[in-house]
Amino acid sequence: MINIAINGFGRIGRSILRASLLRKDMCEDIRIVAINDIHDWEILSYLLERDSTHGALGLEVKYSQNTLEIEGLPPIHTLTQSNPNNLDFAALGADMILESSGKFLDSKTLAHHCKKGIKQKGITKVMLCASPTDGMPTFALGVNHTQYSGESIFSNASCTANALAPLCKILNQDFGIELMSFCITHSYTNEQSLLDSVYPNDKRRSRAAAQNIIPTSTGASGTLIRLLPELKGKIAGHSVRVPVPNILLLDITLTLSRHITTQNLHQSLISAAQDSMKGIIDIDYKQGVSSDFIGNPHSVVFVPDLSYVLNGKMARIMAWCDNEWGYANRVLDMARFCVSN
Repeated sequence: MINIAINGFGRIGRSILRASLLRKDMCEDIRIVAINDIHDWEILSYLLERDSTHGALGLEVKYSQNTLEIEGLPPIHTLTQSNPNNLDFAALGADMILESSGKFLDSKTLAHHCKKGIKQKGITKVMLCASPTDGMPTFALGVNHTQYSGESIFSNASCTANALAPLCKILNQDFGIELMSFCITHSYTNEQSLLDSVYPNDKRRSRAAAQNIIPTSTGASGTLIRLLPELKGKIAGHSVRVPVPNILLLDITLTLSRHITTQNLHQSLISAAQDSMKGIIDIDYKQGVSSDFIGNPHSVVFVPDLSYVLNGKMARIMAWCDNEWGYANRVLDMARFCVSN
């Protein structure tokens, strides 16, 4: 059993807890023992139980006296500590920390989690649930996770990189990627505003999220190169934020080294979904739209009928991803892998 603490109980933090409760295999291996968030825990417990995107939890949730009580489960310690140096998750029984606050994005600022824990109860693993801003080791399940070698502070990359990288790994292995350009059609996020409001250094993101299609940048290229360094110098992309609360759609154009057909392309990714990428790549055979993929636990869902090859060398790939639920499930899978290896 892995005892885990979560720092930051926003969209990703709550999805991680929900997934740990609803996956039977995780209930046997992982226990959330403590959560820190600076916001009101009466409201946070309400948001855990009732979610506008993912629906009702299906378990009764109560909060009292710094304790979150979830039907049928041991109590979870709650904290409202704004000073990271005062956090001591080890004292609450945690073996590993999932950092999902969005406030600490490099190894130096995450080191506070380990200062007390290593001496007291052995916290030696901190997973950043985002792309890092420094050279922190970065892993994604099914892509490079087997390269993990006991690092104490590491990143699970971003939701977008977890969606892109499995497809790129298979296509590069099977056909060779010479060049790749991508566009991520992404749901709006909490760092955007409902109404026009100043967003630092990005005029377009200053516009109302629920009223506009908003072109913007993405850090997915850099994170993808961390996971698959052989693609350095070959990829670039951007993002478009759209007025939906969840789900992203990948639109990838590639120039390949070897001559292939549309049938080869489809078979490559479908075979991977059934074998080496089982549980990571899913296949959409039913012409789904974005809401159909809410709650899909895979990293990415390949869409064969929207993907094709031109002239044997240029391929177009489209694929879906639940950027909250799919990512939360990979965080848990990676946590279990790292503790057992």
